[in-house]
Amino acid sequence: MAIVGLRNLVYAPLLTDPSEGKATYGAVKPFAPAITAGVETAQESATQYADNGPIDVMTQIGETTLSLTVDEIPMEVLAEILGQEIKKGVIAYKQSAVGPYLALGFTGNKSDGNERVVWLTKGRFSIPSDEWNTKTDSPEFQNQEIEGTFIRRDADEVFKIVGDTAVAEFAPYREEFFEEVFDYTKLDTPIV
Repeated sequence: MAIVGLRNLVYAPLLTDPSEGKATYGAVKPFAPAITAGVETAQESATQYADNGPIDVMTQIGETTLSLTVDEIPMEVLAEILGQEIKKGVIAYKQSAVGPYLALGFTGNKSDGNERVVWLTKGRFSIPSDEWNTKTDSPEFQNQEIEGTFIRRDADEVFKIVGDTAVAEFAPYREEFFEEVFDYTKLDTPIV
């Protein structure tokens, strides 16, 4: 079935990501009203040739680029995701600021009524582009675009978690998928 909608854009700060153990996150918070989300994972392939033909193929997965178009990112969210300071509704952008790592989640509605739910587990955002246009006779919405780069977690090398409510075995986990960044190891434990 085709994806026909996008909603529930949320994020959670990455608190710890040890090389052994589990990554931990802060509370899940609303991001902004979502319009579009483009997710592209870089992949490079190489083919080994011997005896006059291909004998092996290697593929390496790189970073994942996220391009978001949203209605408007609230100032508090913008300050937090970019590592900037906000005072009384004002952000003075500092060149030295480094945004924190965070996870980003969203829901894609499917044409059959099911949902595809996604978490990108570790990434940072760049300063969003802004565009302002003068008013004309007909109203025109001016949205905000922001890009993020996501990588694998150190703890388990996971960079993306995707669930689909069309799969019966996933149904018991749907309600909790966005309560926190989904812990896929729960799938190994029988539901009581």
